[in-house]
Amino acid sequence: MNKEQLLSKKEQLLSKKEQIEKIAKIVLIAGIFLYPFLCSFFGIDLGDTGIHMFNYENIYSNPDKVGFTCYLTNVLAWGWLQIFGGLGIWGLNLLEVIVEMVMAFAVYKVFHKYLGDLQTLFGILIAIMASDTYLNIFNYHQFNVFFLILILGFEFKAVVEKKFKYSFVAGIFLTLVVFSRMGSITALVTCFIYVFSYLYNNEDVKYFMKHLGVFAGGVAATFGVLAAFLAITGQVEYFINNIFRLSGIASTAGSGYSMETLWSTFIFGNLDAIASGVIYLAASMILLLGMNILFSLKGIHPKKIILNIAFSAVVIGIAVYMLVYAYDVNTVPNWPQMTTGPSFFIGILYVVTFCYVFFNMYSKNGNPDLIILGICAIMLPLLTIAGSNTGTKHVILAFWIIAPFAVSAVCRFVFSKAALEAVNAMTEKYGLKIRHGAVLACTGIILVCMGVKFADMLYCTMNFDSVDRSSLRYSVNSDKLKYMKTTEREADAVNGVLDCINHLDEEKERPLMVFGGAILMYSLNEMESYVQPWVTNPNYTEEKLKEDLKLAKENWEEKPVVIFCRTNNYYGFEEYNYDALIESELYNQYNGKKDWFMKFLHRNDYRLEYANDYYIVLAPGDMTKSEDYDYNWYIVGE
Repeated sequence: MNKEQLLSKKEQLLSKKEQIEKIAKIVLIAGIFLYPFLCSFFGIDLGDTGIHMFNYENIYSNPDKVGFTCYLTNVLAWGWLQIFGGLGIWGLNLLEVIVEMVMAFAVYKVFHKYLGDLQTLFGILIAIMASDTYLNIFNYHQFNVFFLILILGFEFKAVVEKKFKYSFVAGIFLTLVVFSRMGSITALVTCFIYVFSYLYNNEDVKYFMKHLGVFAGGVAATFGVLAAFLAITGQVEYFINNIFRLSGIASTAGSGYSMETLWSTFIFGNLDAIASGVIYLAASMILLLGMNILFSLKGIHPKKIILNIAFSAVVIGIAVYMLVYAYDVNTVPNWPQMTTGPSFFIGILYVVTFCYVFFNMYSKNGNPDLIILGICAIMLPLLTIAGSNTGTKHVILAFWIIAPFAVSAVCRFVFSKAALEAVNAMTEKYGLKIRHGAVLACTGIILVCMGVKFADMLYCTMNFDSVDRSSLRYSVNSDKLKYMKTTEREADAVNGVLDCINHLDEEKERPLMVFGGAILMYSLNEMESYVQPWVTNPNYTEEKLKEDLKLAKENWEEKPVVIFCRTNNYYGFEEYNYDALIESELYNQYNGKKDWFMKFLHRNDYRLEYANDYYIVLAPGDMTKSEDYDYNWYIVGE
């Protein structure tokens, strides 16, 4: 074969490789869009979705009953509903998909040239699939991540490209994220990127201070604009009161949001995650040694081959057990449809990222830009869960940078001859040479194990409806839930309540009070809340409830229609756990609120208007012809 033929063959191989990469890009991009879009139609969550909808619909009409912790999130969603309200709640699901697409574009645009096109896209696909195990509706948690990505992206560009304008934009987004979720004041920590770049790159102090000054300028300018907007809309008082309310909750000992609880949850939740990641890494190294024995049998005496195969089988068996064990080493949090998946996967991503950052920091051929990128990758999940009392639960929303970074790191180790040569340069001193075939085989096994567990996490978490996707085929008779599907049992239960209240109060002139977690009932029935919408919220004290009742009596001549939730809707509407859910609710006193609730019903002559397996509707005597007072059995079992 002459030189021209060799060049021609090489060009053909390169052309074929480019075609494969192009097809792979198209498939990944299609998956990144189609996965969340298709998921947006399935699952109707009555709890968290209900809280978000209540805030969005009442931010201006009933601001005293809305949490201003997420002010900008509520305002944006309110504006969306004014324009696309005809789409119902699915329209807000669509807004969530749009936000995710912008996040995907931002991550790819900023980081792909450092991580590789396919690696970045594959990491984004992992991130979007993980984040879609959370709520479908546009929400402040995902909006928080959206702004954090923009802050980190612009700070990264500011220090890498040495342009001050990006620091100003990052400052703008810092203010926006705080107004979108007040707890995100922790995003100030992202300024560590400037500190690290200053120290690691030995930058001039004036240059460093100018970046911080420009950043602060962006913060101040945006704060001024938003403060003016609050003043114009007359909502400064509500915003300030919310700050004091949060301060009070944080300072309350024993509260789920006390500083002690938040710090403990944050630190130990992440340490537990890292522990599972370290176990998985150790198992991977043991697996590599076992596979390497199998790939090093050539030239060995036949008798030793048998021993080596046997020993390799034992080592591989131990490694595979450890790979499986790492997934279950931490206990499953006591939340509906929860697995150890979020903690497990962020643990692996942490460990891989730490190792790759360490390599770039102390290797002769290290890339300073990748070090800063790695710091951004680690910061995003940490800041996402900072200020939350749910540990690593919400970390599924924050794989956007760390997943592409980890994918790129693994690819460079597995497919780079230079990386393998560097490893062998160390191991050959001890008579051990790692075979490339062993690396590939080991990687394949690890990916299969991870893929199975990742699929399990995706499948076992689905908006609180049902793990069985095939059961999500039924509709609720409400324009606000058109296009969306749920289970037959949930649809029947909700439809029964809606039909009853439509018949009972066609004009919707009365307020509503929901005792339980089905907060979406306010929106579906288009009725105002008599007191705070989530009566059973642990942070809604009995003292505050009594204060709100006094105000309600002044504002309303009529008593509210009451919906009592017989089960905790977060645990779904399945038949297998129905009896346990009923029993649990009967004995749940909600810190004395149930006693108050019963007295309220008896004192105001409430009667049973409707009952099904999951809800009862109660109405005061002046609006119902019902003579049924036998509702105690449904509420307290007596």
